[in-house]
Amino acid sequence: MLKTLNQSIMVLNLFTEEHKQWTAHEIASRLNIPQINVYRILETFTSNLYLVKKEETKQYEIGPALALFSYIAYDQYNVATLTQPFLHSLMLETGESVYLVKLDLLEATNIDAFKPENKVSFAVSLNKTFPLYSGASYWAILAHLPDQTIEKILNEPFKALRDPSLLTPEKIQKELEHVRKKGWCVSYELITPDIAAIAAPIFSGSLVIGSVTVAKPIYRTDIEMVPGIGQLVKTTADQISKVLTENKLNFNAYRFFKEKIKSDHT
Repeated sequence: MLKTLNQSIMVLNLFTEEHKQWTAHEIASRLNIPQINVYRILETFTSNLYLVKKEETKQYEIGPALALFSYIAYDQYNVATLTQPFLHSLMLETGESVYLVKLDLLEATNIDAFKPENKVSFAVSLNKTFPLYSGASYWAILAHLPDQTIEKILNEPFKALRDPSLLTPEKIQKELEHVRKKGWCVSYELITPDIAAIAAPIFSGSLVIGSVTVAKPIYRTDIEMVPGIGQLVKTTADQISKVLTENKLNFNAYRFFKEKIKSDHT
């Protein structure tokens, strides 16, 4: 590894939405790099327009050259733009609400939703996190995590459920095996009353990173139709996985791109 190049990258990585401007002294203190070295790095970036220096405050900020790189990379790495068409298509095909779920350590979070306009649906809070035992959206992920992680989750008290007595570790193990074999799973009313959730895992490369779910009112759900919906959900998950794998993407920046898309259309 080239030491100076690595330090230069560390300097650039300090410039964020929350902290857009830095002085050489601030950077040297934060990174524990000699201030003269930081100054040389900053001035090199400034001479090439990667940074801009405000002479009155001696602060540096992102320059137009980096903005150009961002523009070039935006479409290729916009994970929301790449993913949302598949979610929308699944919503149209099933006529039901579709949710995207992101793995967060030992939990998972709903990060996007598409709901039909002409049908009764239900409210699920986005950006709300649930344990991985909490139903199909989470079992689809849990099935592809290491055995020790599965054991840890199954040993937890199922406090997030409406009724913890509805579920046992043995029941979850059976559902995890179904996910591995069929590529999808289903749960009923574990978190939300009167709702069936049918889900399939999403991968980036060999790593599971989330799931896609069709959430359907039980009164519109005949048991005979569940396998067909499960296959549709699996197909959508496979399509998303293929795009993410090809572009070496995950869902870590999904919220940023989603909010950027929203702001661009308002």
